[in-house]
Amino acid sequence: MTNHGPFEQGLKLMGAQQQLATRSLLNLVEMITASSHRYASQTTAFAEDTVRLMKEASAVRDPQGLTDLQKEWTQTCVKYSENQARTTMQFVEQCGKQALNTAANAKSIVKGDVPDTPPSETPPSE
Repeated sequence: MTNHGPFEQGLKLMGAQQQLATRSLLNLVEMITASSHRYASQTTAFAEDTVRLMKEASAVRDPQGLTDLQKEWTQTCVKYSENQARTTMQFVEQCGKQALNTAANAKSIVKGDVPDTPPSETPPSE
């Protein structure tokens, strides 16, 4: 790294911080988008299962058939609630990783270790 004056070093620091903030914001938007698509897909599937079960329930007349449908309804609710909880936890986990990564990069910049090119970040996985 070339020895720069305080003004140049300050400008370089500001530029690196701005790039980190921009990348962090883009990664957050990607995480929200991925989570939103999963949530929408699961909500659609849940609605389709619900409509199917309601149609079946309106046609069933015997107690055993209704008992079976109630069990299936319970299993459906549990399945989709687990999926939603898993999606939420994955989103929170990715946000945490992003925050830690940003904090680690910002800490090195504050120490004066300003990279000539910003460190690459791995985009969130779906």
